[in-house]
Amino acid sequence: MRSKTISWQRWAISGVILVVIFAIGFVLWSAMHPYSKVRSEAENIARTSAKTTNINGFWWDTRDKSYLTVSGERGGAPVYVVIAKKTGKVNVLHKNNGTTRNKILRKVWADFTPKRVLNASLRKTGKDFVWDVGFMGKNGTLGYVTYDFATGQQLKVIRDL
Repeated sequence: MRSKTISWQRWAISGVILVVIFAIGFVLWSAMHPYSKVRSEAENIARTSAKTTNINGFWWDTRDKSYLTVSGERGGAPVYVVIAKKTGKVNVLHKNNGTTRNKILRKVWADFTPKRVLNASLRKTGKDFVWDVGFMGKNGTLGYVTYDFATGQQLKVIRDL
């Protein structure tokens, strides 16, 4: 009699553990679904409107307005496709005509020695495009820096938030 009770309890515990694992998986999937959907839509826009191939990156900037950036190639040349989320306006920036994301990240690491970079993405401000980089400083505070896409010049810094 005792062994049947122990066996039943093991099955019950195993069942509860499985339900918890599936619930956690569902919550994570649900949380990431909007991001995945927006990324998929941005990549489709980049492929169709900007004739982009070999897509190798996606970033989402939500500072003032929401901008989606897709990295890839057009006609064999490396490009960034910047899409205004609200209007759907598409801008194609040739990487050779500006500063790449990797160069900007190297500048951030050299100038601010952050604990971690949180995001780095393109957005349009006026007629110009800029890189926005958010980072966590070694002391745990947040920092934010903006660089001009064309020149790589640092435009604005906010530290110790």
